[in-house]
Order: sequence, then C-alpha cells, then structure tokens
Amino acid sequence: MALTKTTSVVTVDAWQAVTAGTLVVGADGDISASYDTLLYIQVALVEAVAQAGCTVMVEVSYTGNDWIKLTEFTGTAETPATTTINDAAVTAADTAITLTDATTGDFDVPGRLWYIKDGTIANSEAVRTKVNATHTVTLCDAILRSHADSLNVYDRVDEWVVQIPFAASFVRTLINNTDADADVDFTTRVSKVTAIS
Repeated sequence: MALTKTTSVVTVDAWQAVTAGTLVVGADGDISASYDTLLYIQVALVEAVAQAGCTVMVEVSYTGNDWIKLTEFTGTAETPATTTINDAAVTAADTAITLTDATTGDFDVPGRLWYIKDGTIANSEAVRTKVNATHTVTLCDAILRSHADSLNVYDRVDEWVVQIPFAASFVRTLINNTDADADVDFTTRVSKVTAIS
C-alpha cells in the first residue's frame, strides 16, 4: 500500500535586510509537529560593491531555548552586477521580465538565480533565468508578486537546503554580515511533513 504524506511550506523569515557589520537572528521556526523538515535559505547580495561573504548559521533547539549550532555556511564573496527593471507591467504570474541591461553580469545566463529588490522588502523575490532575448529574460517559473518599473535587481543569490534532525522542535537562521560596507537580504522557509497515512 502506498503512503500518503501531508506537507506544508511556511515562511519563517520574510525577505529582510542585514546591514553591513551586523548579525541578524532569524525567527524561531516551530517544527515540533513535523516528522521530516527541510530548511530553505536564500541570501541576496544587494550592493554593487565587493561582499566578503557573510556567514550563515543554522541552529536547532528542543525547547525554544538552549540553541545549538547544527551547521554553518559562508556565502559568495564577490561584487554583484546590478541593473533595473525596464518593464512598466511586471505583474504576478508573468513568466518574463524586461531589464535595462540583461547582458550585464549574469542575468542572461540560463539557470542563474537573481534578485528583485522591491520597495517593500518583504515583497522582494528571487527568480531564475531560463533564456534571454534582447534584455527580456524568460524565467523558469512565474513571478510571485507584482513589481514597479525601475526597481534594482542584482545577479547573485546564494541558496542552501538543510535537513533538520527529527528530534528538533525549533529551527532558526542567523546571518552574520561581517562585511564593512555591503548589505545583504535574506529569507527562510521550512517544508514540514505533518502526517503520514
């Protein structure tokens, strides 16, 4: 007999800024009712200056206190390319977006994950290039939210997926941006298996 699983995906940290020289402690993700949990982390470079590579720490807890580091990563150290949206009608569910210069940096590279920095930071999103034609980038997936013309976009988003131990009840992410002058943005989500039948 085949098993059926019940899953859910929950945003733990909406897109938010981590200014240069600061450490941000993400929200506690309650996974106490989950049989199997994956944590998804995305970090976008959002300054057209060299980023030294921020440190990403994943911690788990069994009570919501007494946090223990599970794993740690270092983000990409580089200067991201940037351009702007040149498309007056970027709406949710669109599968293509026109940029002012899609050939700068790696916006035109198939498979590249890049970042739309919205004026309301929680509405920002990462998108992946499928193909580019004369600055109109077709995406692998539809845009989730509408975005204004002339917003800045950046061509570097790091991403990680972390398996969380079954016995953990809570998970959180810390972003330590030790760079002196380059901000980053980040978001996290968890997928949880909450029932098996």
